[in-house]
Amino acid sequence: MMKGMEDWTDAKLDAFCERINHALYTTDPMHTCCVENDCKDEYYAIAEATVNYMLKGESQRQALTHALEDNFGDLVTAEKIDLVLNTLAQKDQPN
Repeated sequence: MMKGMEDWTDAKLDAFCERINHALYTTDPMHTCCVENDCKDEYYAIAEATVNYMLKGESQRQALTHALEDNFGDLVTAEKIDLVLNTLAQKDQPN
C-alpha cells in the first residue's frame, strides 16, 4: 500500500477514483473521443486499476502508467501521463 493511503476510507478511495476518472475523461490521453461522445465512464476501469495499483504500493505515476499500459500497451507515453497528472494536480490547488 502506498504510504499515506492506509487510513483512507472506502468513500475517500471512491472519490479519488472519481477524480482520476474525471482527469482521464477531460484530457482523453488515449484519444478515445470520450468527450465528443459524452462517455464519462470510458476510463473508469483504468481509474479503478490506478487506485488498486497504488494500494499495492505503486506511486501515482507508476500506477497510472501501469493501468493505461494494461489497456493501450506501447501507445502510452510519458507526455500522456504528464497531461493527466498535471490535470489532477490542478484540481488539488485551492481556488
